Amino acid sequence: MPQARTANSRKPPKDSSQNRDVKRDKRNPGAVPRRKDKDYERPQRQPAQKTPAHSDETNRNNRNQIEIAETIPVSLQQLLLNVFGAALLTSSPTGSSAPTSAPTETELDIKSLIQTIKSHLYNRDFDSAFTDADEGLLRAYALRWSAARALGYAGLFKSLMKGIMDDRAMGKNQNQNQNQNQSKSHVVCIGGGAGAEIVALAAAWRDLMNESAQHQKPTDLLDAVTQAPGASKGEGEGEPRRYPDLSITAVDIADWSTVVNRLSSTILSPRVPGSKAHRAPLLPDTTRADGNPAGFSVDFQRLDVLSLPDEKLGELFFHFNAADADNNPNSLPTSTVMVTLMFTLNELFSTSMAKATSFLLRTTDHLRPGTLLLVVDSPGSYSTLKLGKTQQEGGSGVQERQYPMKFLLDHTLLSVATGKWERLFSQDSRWWRRDAAKLWYDVGEGAGLEDMRFQIHVYRRL
Repeated sequence: MPQARTANSRKPPKDSSQNRDVKRDKRNPGAVPRRKDKDYERPQRQPAQKTPAHSDETNRNNRNQIEIAETIPVSLQQLLLNVFGAALLTSSPTGSSAPTSAPTETELDIKSLIQTIKSHLYNRDFDSAFTDADEGLLRAYALRWSAARALGYAGLFKSLMKGIMDDRAMGKNQNQNQNQNQSKSHVVCIGGGAGAEIVALAAAWRDLMNESAQHQKPTDLLDAVTQAPGASKGEGEGEPRRYPDLSITAVDIADWSTVVNRLSSTILSPRVPGSKAHRAPLLPDTTRADGNPAGFSVDFQRLDVLSLPDEKLGELFFHFNAADADNNPNSLPTSTVMVTLMFTLNELFSTSMAKATSFLLRTTDHLRPGTLLLVVDSPGSYSTLKLGKTQQEGGSGVQERQYPMKFLLDHTLLSVATGKWERLFSQDSRWWRRDAAKLWYDVGEGAGLEDMRFQIHVYRRL
């Protein structure tokens, strides 16, 4: 094995600039090296130009304004994984209320199903992989890919939801008459049918509520959180605490309704294996004082957002709770606090750049100021869009051009929709790495956990 060179062992270059000057001096003794010429004047530094007033917004969009560094405990990560296994592996989910008379549950043939999915994805046959896939294939996909992604998403969601809560705490101090519906949180997950966003949001929400109960942060979102007298001894002791409302709308072009329903019920099930640090359920199925259900709700809608009429698109971002309407006929729908596009936007651009751009602009018109837009996708060349055709040698035609997804996203939100968005955070490449020594996930051969590399961009509606 070659030894590493130290600084003292490095040989000087054979022909450095100084040596070249010396050689020139020998050939022409009258010549003086330029660096020694007393008459040589360095270029004068130009006076700084005044910064245009409009560049403040440009500078703001070129630097990160928030930090995304939150994580959830490993024991909570394990409970998250247990939710996926309990919900999707067997013929009946653990949280199901249906009677289980059969002595054994039928498990999915994970190895065979994953090989089928990989074959479809390799051939870019997305209809067979998703749109036309049966329930077993979709469950296998969620077990293989969604579980690992949910682990990586949870910290991102916790960071952003924590910021939303802090902003609302400031709003409460400034306006004590804040409408109670503004203390509820509604998240729309475009392309979120596979369930990673749903379970990750539930885990992040639980961790935030646990932390807030310990620190007693005075916010509207947290006023509904009550802590039992013995709760400080450990999370699982004492009476179950109440959680503020979190509603999720998952939208996808494929029919993921069975997967979403299984995961949603299992999130609320106390029968999922847990630990002393984080016992099941992942989120409690609580009720209000008036007997109406509260806390956590999920709605799945099978829609093609690229061809969705404008009125239907607007309805996605205003969640209407039927229980609220029964209790208070004058109640208003809950507005969306965050929209997510997780490994989805690049596919939308690939399908139709014009329609994807229109979707982003129409979404802009429907979102209220303060709403966050989170975009996560594959990094680098994996998210590069190609337009035109490769120009053959000596031929004519439109030359192929490549556009990074990030460029198209920034151009749409910050240039076309100028003045309507600000970029809070942007990172072209980021890693999430699992704690392989502490996490256990055995749902079948070929469905192990993987680390995740991605790009992330966060915008806020102005």
